[in-house]
Formats: sequence, structure tokens, C-alpha cells
Amino acid sequence: MDGVGSPLLWLLSVPVAVLLQRGAVHGLRAAWLAHEPVSGDHTDSVVYHRSLWTPGEPQVLVAAGLLLASGLAAAAGLQLEGWPLWPAGLLWLAAVVWDLWTWERVAASVKFVSWRRGWRHSARRVAVSDLSEVNVVERRPRASRIPAWARPSTCYLALVMRDGKAVKLPRTGALFGGEAEIERLANFVRMQMDVVADNRRRAAADKRSAARRAMLEPVPVHPSNRIDPLALNRGGPG
Repeated sequence: MDGVGSPLLWLLSVPVAVLLQRGAVHGLRAAWLAHEPVSGDHTDSVVYHRSLWTPGEPQVLVAAGLLLASGLAAAAGLQLEGWPLWPAGLLWLAAVVWDLWTWERVAASVKFVSWRRGWRHSARRVAVSDLSEVNVVERRPRASRIPAWARPSTCYLALVMRDGKAVKLPRTGALFGGEAEIERLANFVRMQMDVVADNRRRAAADKRSAARRAMLEPVPVHPSNRIDPLALNRGGPG
């Protein structure tokens, strides 16, 4: 055991690297969203991100591999003679940069649902008034010997437009609150859709009321078309 160091340190190296990376990424994400909201000129009321626990995502696998290598390199550098520690720092920093570069997030404001993939990708958005349905979809990997109930699942938001088109938003892992974040965003969008529907019903009711009032009001007659009873009497037989 003396040749490889403490087994506990080897076991803890990767979780510690993951926790430090998640803390750094969350802080940088919060600062970036405060500077540039996904919704543009509107305030991001609810946001969810693709997490490190999203199975089946190649970009997530790259970040996980970098963190695994960083943790093991750190453990080796702390315990083995002649093993430098700086590769662990470079691998950890690469995991942070890669996670931010491939960052996928979805935000909802009172008027729009917006999403973006990476800092250099232009954001896309749809108006809440153009939506007819919002669904939370959960998927589990198919080809696996693990029982279906034990497989890590992913979930995403599916939007159905009023013209019938469907839009799938970025996925995230259901573990560690990922599904709850999507449900919270979906409920917020549904609430805004209800507000839009109420405004439309109110506008339609006001329009019908104005039309009824217009039908009940007397039609104005131009003075030149009015008939003077006295003139009729004067013009009659004497």
C-alpha cells in the first residue's frame, strides 16, 4: 500500500474534483446570466441547465472524463514521488472551460421561452402567445442490462406551437433535481399561457360588448336628410 498511497485519498480525489468543478461552474454561470440573460431584454424568471448527470450526451462524457483524469492525477501528485501536480490543475481547468463552452440552458420570461447552446451559438426563442401546449418528457436508455427503473433518465421540455409544430428543448439529467427544475419552468410557462388566454378572452368579450352597444345605439341622421313636420303641413292642401 505504501507504493500507491492511501486508498481513501484515491477514492475521494474524483468526488472532490467534481464538487470543486460544479461550484466554479455554477458561480460563473450565475455571473454570466446576470450579465447576459438568455431571454435578452427580458428577465429570466426560471432557468434550467443541462447537468453533468445527463446520460448519453457526448459533451457531458468529455467533461466527466476530464474530471476523472484530474482527480486521479491530483491523487497521484499528492502521494507519489516524482509525479507533478500541475497536470491535475490543467485537466480540472479544461473541464470547467469545456463545460461552459458547451453549456446548454433554457430560460422562461413572462413573454418568451429561450434556449442557447454554447456562448457562440445564437439564442432561439418562441413567444408564449404562440404556444398551445407544454410537456415534460422523460427518457431512459434502451440498450442496457440494467433494469429500466434503475437506469439514469433524461428529461426535456417539449413545446407544441399553435400551428402544430413541435420543438424539443435541451435535455438534462433527472438526477439531483434536474426533473424538478424542468417541472418548475414548465409550470411557469403554463401560468403565462393562462394569462395570455385570459387576456384573449377578455379582449374578445370587450369586442362583442362593443358590437352590441353599437347595434343598440340610434343611427345618427344627417340634418339634410331630416324631415320637418311643419314643412309638410305647409305644403299640404289648404
